Amino acid sequence: MSNLIRFDNVSFSYGSNRVLEGIDLEIREGEFLAVLGYNGSGKSTMAKLINGILLPTEGKVYVDGMDTSDETKLADIRKTAGMVFQNPDNQIVATIVEEDVAFAPENLGIDPAEIRIRVDDAIKAVGLEKHVKDAPHKLSGGQKQRVAIAGVLAMQPRCIILDEPTAMLDPKGRSLVMGVIERLNREKGITIVLITHFMEEAARADRIVILSEGKVAENGSPKEVFSKKERMISLGLEVPPVTDLTLRLIDNGIDLRKDIIKPEELVDALLEIKETTD
Repeated sequence: MSNLIRFDNVSFSYGSNRVLEGIDLEIREGEFLAVLGYNGSGKSTMAKLINGILLPTEGKVYVDGMDTSDETKLADIRKTAGMVFQNPDNQIVATIVEEDVAFAPENLGIDPAEIRIRVDDAIKAVGLEKHVKDAPHKLSGGQKQRVAIAGVLAMQPRCIILDEPTAMLDPKGRSLVMGVIERLNREKGITIVLITHFMEEAARADRIVILSEGKVAENGSPKEVFSKKERMISLGLEVPPVTDLTLRLIDNGIDLRKDIIKPEELVDALLEIKETTD
């Protein structure tokens, strides 16, 4: 699997405030990467560096081999790596769902017949077929966020960067949006970079990167990262609730693996114990 995004010794400062320091990171094509960190750790800055919204103070960011500091490549970079922000209201520009989804491809000068196909495919991918003629402002928060994702999808990017897309949603909305994100990754092979503060969302990724004090503090699979509870706490984070419960059960003498990160894994492990003791 080839690398689609590369950070080469990247640092970034807002004035005298150093936010990122010497970041070396590669993101593979088709990977689902979750980025964690306490508030102010540099997560959103990293997302904006990938999309070329910000440029490194030092070092280079490459998207499919294109240098984000090369202004002549900026349009191609943003077509390759689309961005979805935390508040969908800041990203929705039209008064009808299908028109909003069509907005970006229209601005790219794509043929109208091709736009129609892309819009239909994008809306279907996020499960909003029944809302194509609806006004976005009448939709729920989760539906709005799916409209924003569809708008990026219509550009046919190879990577989607999502900056805390579920932060403003209720549990049902978060579940629906995460379902869309996972399907886009698993079924369409789109590279996902998910900035999140929900540990249970990060548990669904292929790999987790944790930022702390502007540096990569942890880089590994969810099982590797979340099995180190004390390390997570030292970084100002928690483990997923199911992992925390698993570790508490282990402390109380239940013979379980420490790397359980999903509810279904814990259920299966407990059933297995029950079967062996019956």
